[in-house]
Amino acid sequence: MNIMRKLLVGHSRGAAMGEDPPPSSQHTALGLMHLHKLFSELAHPAHPLSQNEQEQRLYNMLPLFCKVFGNCPSSDMMEKFSDILTFCQLVSRLMVSEIRRRASNQSTEAASCAIAKFLEISSTEELSNGWMLLTAVNLLAAGDAPLVDIMTASSLPSTLVKCLYLFFDLPPIENPDDIDPECEFSPKERRILLQKVFVQVLVRLCSHSGPAEELSRKDDLTLLFSAITSWCP
Repeated sequence: MNIMRKLLVGHSRGAAMGEDPPPSSQHTALGLMHLHKLFSELAHPAHPLSQNEQEQRLYNMLPLFCKVFGNCPSSDMMEKFSDILTFCQLVSRLMVSEIRRRASNQSTEAASCAIAKFLEISSTEELSNGWMLLTAVNLLAAGDAPLVDIMTASSLPSTLVKCLYLFFDLPPIENPDDIDPECEFSPKERRILLQKVFVQVLVRLCSHSGPAEELSRKDDLTLLFSAITSWCP
């Protein structure tokens, strides 16, 4: 959880707080081998999988993916994980689907609350499907152009911009500083973590030309500019 605390207090105090040490090369190699195995079981199952089963297998991979590549150069994803392009496509499509499910046939406030609840960290990182999905997307968005192109083809940038615009309808947090005994973070801290990582994903994506062109084609640049220039209480 040190990395989460680092996000909350800023990078300047990271060393004083004691950052999580990078995994050893042996642990990384073992994690990568297991990641390949899990992906092979997803891509080539012994029997046909339902959509829910496919999604659950992908969710089961996310903590390991984030652990293996969270402290590595972004180029390692392309160099060491041969299935990274297909993995990126599946992760991008899953994020788009999860956001659309929660926004469909809902008021803007209800949709924003449902999406934020899904994406925020809960008791632990590993048990927070939405948070792990967002973390994986953030790692992928820092990768090479082919990964960003796949994310763009899945309509992820435009979906995230629509999501950002919805967040302006989030109601005030009730009891923002209360600490749940099962969670290290208060509701206010969970919201701040979501805000920082979500914005980081958008910044990383929009540093490439492909996402900017997608937003322009779908008229979502207007939403982005509106969000940037809107007053936030």
